[in-house]
Amino acid sequence: RGDREVRAAAARRRAHGRTPDGARGLAGRPTRGSLVSFAFAQPGWLILLATVVVWAWWVTPKGRGAMLVARGTEAKRVSLRAWIGRVLELTPLLLRGVGVTAVIVALAQPQLIETFEEPVAEGVGIAVAIDLSTSMGARDMSRRGSRMQAAKQTILEFLEGRTDDVGVVSFGGEALTRVPLTHDHYVVRAAIQNLDSRLLLDGTDIAAAITAGAGLLRDAPHSSKILILLTDGAHNGEGLEPSRAARAAAAFGVRIYAIAMGTDYMLRDLLVEMETVLTQAASITGGRYFRATDLNALEEVYEEIDRLAAPSEEIIERTEATPIGLWVLLASLPVLLLGAALRGSRWGVLP
Repeated sequence: RGDREVRAAAARRRAHGRTPDGARGLAGRPTRGSLVSFAFAQPGWLILLATVVVWAWWVTPKGRGAMLVARGTEAKRVSLRAWIGRVLELTPLLLRGVGVTAVIVALAQPQLIETFEEPVAEGVGIAVAIDLSTSMGARDMSRRGSRMQAAKQTILEFLEGRTDDVGVVSFGGEALTRVPLTHDHYVVRAAIQNLDSRLLLDGTDIAAAITAGAGLLRDAPHSSKILILLTDGAHNGEGLEPSRAARAAAAFGVRIYAIAMGTDYMLRDLLVEMETVLTQAASITGGRYFRATDLNALEEVYEEIDRLAAPSEEIIERTEATPIGLWVLLASLPVLLLGAALRGSRWGVLP
């Protein structure tokens, strides 16, 4: 039944707009418009184009003192047409010049550069700190299980369908890192399912939980880092105060989403003290404080955190270079061959 509930919650999240890869609103989005430009990978070769200009000037007939001698009987019919003779005279030179120019351009390695703009979703760095004190065994959150079971079920539902890096911290009278920040959600799920109150000293050291969770996220590369801290008791640890630990977490760019579990029948003094500490920690780090009195309320809390911790979208520019030098070189070959063939044909000219 627990697995069915997890799958059902995942389906609800997808209905609210989360895509299967964890990127909200990015499914099926096309790449934005592209821009095509032209460039040379080795532009230094283009200096050889100057030699083509010099060669063309050198071999082009100058003045009217030279004698043009045509080959073939057909040439006689056009001998009186000066412009046709001029074209026949210059065409082989022009074709050779174009062919050599194409070879030089091919040596410069021309490329078509296509630039794309693509939206990329960056995941969130998440640390989960779960209270393992003996009070988490109270069976007042739902008819089917204890607070601990409700905490496990809802956090697993929350992680279903997300692709973020996640770390797990358990705490009681002390804090213990169960799983460092990882992308392997199978390991994370196994660690959460195996949490047991007998693993730690009894107590509720919220400062230690914040310190351990912020330590997991301190060097994380994510631009968005959150610590989900879930407890059902007031801070009773010795040493560091939760407010100081929260300031250290804020310095690392970590936001705390604090969740207080338990029914309204908790001792009023205990409830006020717990809410004061958690509200202060959340406020210092720019996070949020939540109160969950039953399983449904806890599920709604995680749905709200799921919206707040949506992956950020960034537009990146990607370029693709397509070499076309080989095609330019291949195109130059028929031009050179045509120039040579015309030069040696009956329409050719003698120098």
